[in-house]
Amino acid sequence: MAQHTNGFPKKEHLKSKSIIDTLYASGTSATVFPLRAVFILLPAREDAPTATILISVAKRRFHHAVDRNLVKRRIREAYRLNKQPFIAELGKNEKQIAVAIQYIDTKHNSTQFLKQKMSKLLGKILEKQNTNA
Repeated sequence: MAQHTNGFPKKEHLKSKSIIDTLYASGTSATVFPLRAVFILLPAREDAPTATILISVAKRRFHHAVDRNLVKRRIREAYRLNKQPFIAELGKNEKQIAVAIQYIDTKHNSTQFLKQKMSKLLGKILEKQNTNA
């Protein structure tokens, strides 16, 4: 059975409270409207994925859970479709990264629009992490 390389499995979801706290306390940010990313490089571990992602949509921007969930689904899909070059570049440098992606607009955007913006955002993250390293 072939392995799906474009998936977004549970092990790539950022769930560790300690990493999330560190991320927001001392992470570097990059913004490509309507997306903002806060990221931090982690010490390389053999069993951990190259990138772990947290997706956040503020209740203040979308009051209804249905709307927040729709935006999160679209962001997940945009990340899933753009993650291969991002993971490959990080893998070349043998780095692991934790990223929190936040949606900062107050209106819905199409999946295609978010896909383009996600591509730019991931490129910006790679640029910034290369200058910080």
